[in-house]
Amino acid sequence: MQSSTANLRNTFSNLMDEDCETKKRIGKLQSLYSAKEIKNVMEDGELDYPHEKSHPEGMSFELSDVNFSYPTTQKKESSLSSVNLKIHSGSVVVIVGSNGSGKSTLIRLLSRLYEPTSWTYRTTSLRESSILLSQDHNIFPMDSAEKGGAKEFIEKLDKGFDTIIHPMVAIAANKLEHQPDHPLQEEKKKISKKSNISGGEQQRVVAARAFMRMNSGKIRFVAVDEPTSALDSEGELQLFTRLLEAREGKTMVFVTHRFGYLTKHADMIVCMKNGTVEEVGTHSELYANKTGEYTKLYNIQANAFLADS
Repeated sequence: MQSSTANLRNTFSNLMDEDCETKKRIGKLQSLYSAKEIKNVMEDGELDYPHEKSHPEGMSFELSDVNFSYPTTQKKESSLSSVNLKIHSGSVVVIVGSNGSGKSTLIRLLSRLYEPTSWTYRTTSLRESSILLSQDHNIFPMDSAEKGGAKEFIEKLDKGFDTIIHPMVAIAANKLEHQPDHPLQEEKKKISKKSNISGGEQQRVVAARAFMRMNSGKIRFVAVDEPTSALDSEGELQLFTRLLEAREGKTMVFVTHRFGYLTKHADMIVCMKNGTVEEVGTHSELYANKTGEYTKLYNIQANAFLADS
């Protein structure tokens, strides 16, 4: 009776596990097919980008008295308030500021993820000419791994570039764990299993996708929103260096909490505070203002490194 009860319990347990996995797969399929039913409520522009008057050095932007609030926010203040900013073609711009200052909101508005008051270009052609590297990402196959810094760790995986990170396969086995010599054990080993990679390794794969798209020759704008939060200092430096090496014909805008390499190489630094543009200039210009917001943030980070040493 005990043996029969245990077998029955295991059978129902396996059925319930399979039922949960089946529901998850059905949910993913529903999300995939329902995506095409989502209607775009943003108004589209009339011109394709780039066109004959587009600047060959990259995309340019001009924001005039821009205000923005999230529809579901509980905050009384706007996320962006009266932002006036001009970004020239081919420039490297770094946006800095404390948490909640509006950095990510600004760069996502530039990337056309949010709806501006007016727009000239068609969204599809704009997206084909833009890259957004952010903290929120999904991993897809066929990336340009070497420039993104992913090649080294991928080659260390058992199947290398043939590795499937999240295989859509469920393995169900009953009592095989007590029979190590069973012929099905070998078959079980052949079934692809989930490969766990770190957050930093995921960011390297996502960066590789950006470099792959740069090979198309269509990219005019690269927006980088804190994509290196899980990378070490060496990995971050390598990624930023390779991005800057590929800057020809592109405008690049970086959002970062880490001062140093990028800020000292930027054509323009935008320092934000409470949803407004507090200061604009180069590193030397802003740091000359010893009481400014940029100098305060820079010194806080510099002093933290000195304290650690």
